[in-house]
Amino acid sequence: MSYNYEQSIWGRGEASLRWSDPTAFRLKQALNAIGNLPAGATVLEVGCGAGQFIRAIKKLRPELECAGCDISNEAVGIAKKQNDGVKYWVSSAYHVTCETSPCPLPSTGSGQALCEGEGIFDAVLVFDVLEHVDDPAALLTEIRRVLKPNGIFYAFVPCEGDWLSLWHFLDKLHLKKDITKKHAGHIQYFSRASLKKLFGENQFTIERIRYSEHFVGQLLGILAFSLMNRAAKWPGMSQINNESYFSSQNSQSGLARVLKNIVNTCVYIESVLFSCFPSPNVHVVVRKK
Repeated sequence: MSYNYEQSIWGRGEASLRWSDPTAFRLKQALNAIGNLPAGATVLEVGCGAGQFIRAIKKLRPELECAGCDISNEAVGIAKKQNDGVKYWVSSAYHVTCETSPCPLPSTGSGQALCEGEGIFDAVLVFDVLEHVDDPAALLTEIRRVLKPNGIFYAFVPCEGDWLSLWHFLDKLHLKKDITKKHAGHIQYFSRASLKKLFGENQFTIERIRYSEHFVGQLLGILAFSLMNRAAKWPGMSQINNESYFSSQNSQSGLARVLKNIVNTCVYIESVLFSCFPSPNVHVVVRKK
């Protein structure tokens, strides 16, 4: 089953550090990862979608040079319209070089597009990307290519194949039914061990690991995907994602919005309190060897 990334677009809004925002913990971890970068440092988000995370980082760290690339023409088109100071372009799955012309990044002295060179960026960020690609090692090779020596790489990766994952438990009971593949395009089911091995084999040194969504967050995720799976059976709704589905519920009552904010805040607090304790939702900071 092929997932259509032109049809399902993530990242239309802006990530926030508000406790009630489901993006808060991931944004906080990414900001911690690049906290020591000086003014003028270059940061690239690979798989930026419509730009919600890199846009928030540029807003909170305006002195950084921020860029984002994605395979989706539709998502990049939406991101560019925000005029948020971030440079966006369409890339291929395993090469960050601009697929469109002209390249938004400056050229080198030889006239070569900057993103075609090696050792360009001080930091690279990915949020929920590695589980989507057929060949994660090839993507890590490309990320390593464009990172400067000793450059920082932050990744958030849900490890659905880990024994701590409720998805893994449901899969063993034959209850998962590939709904994360159907509604999110997940095709890699990492364990924490296999993820660490992947980074080591691709010449990255792990500096820090934090965890999130230990129990309440996992239950919320399963509930969300279950609701989407049911909604996808409606006419014309064969493929939806969590962002588009829940944004379509804006007509919900004030009480429902309050309850949603309370639940999201509980997930954030759970993640903060237990961030050093293993869960299947991994925030890893590595450096290029």
